[in-house]
Amino acid sequence: MGIIFTVQKMMKNNEFAFIHILMALMYAMWLPLPLALNQLLNSEFQVVGTIFGFVYLIMLIITMALQTGHITYLVKYNDDEAITDEQGSYMMATLSNQFELIANIFKCIWALFLTLTFLNNGEMVMASLMFLFSLLIFYYLFILLDISLVKRIKLFSKVKPNPFVVNLETLFFFIILMTYITINI
Repeated sequence: MGIIFTVQKMMKNNEFAFIHILMALMYAMWLPLPLALNQLLNSEFQVVGTIFGFVYLIMLIITMALQTGHITYLVKYNDDEAITDEQGSYMMATLSNQFELIANIFKCIWALFLTLTFLNNGEMVMASLMFLFSLLIFYYLFILLDISLVKRIKLFSKVKPNPFVVNLETLFFFIILMTYITINI
């Protein structure tokens, strides 16, 4: 919640590294979530889903930490501009684009296993919500393929990455799961 209410001020003050370290800590705080859901739901489907959920969170913690280091170095130690903006953008893309997209694909797979688990338990509202999140796999796959393929495919290039959509989707995903756990403990 602190990020949500202070992100504009932090961005204005060029505190992008701090934003990324806060996000790494946020994802670290969510690490027990896949395990708690596995324990609570006690389903064979969820055992596999737990692996995808845990790997997703680990990947995001790693990429946020690496991006923090990169941003910190550029802001604090690049006064002589030895690293150009183009080189900085290249490095940021290397540390984030495909890695974060693959992580989000893992989240969608986790959501699919949650869908199956909730269906199996007869919890249709949660199954429906998780199914909607699992459908985002196409969004992430299209973007991943578009930026990874040398010869672009028109269908894939029509889907554009939108950090606002990704961050809101992630926030809602975790709010829903944490609310579910809170209500069912």
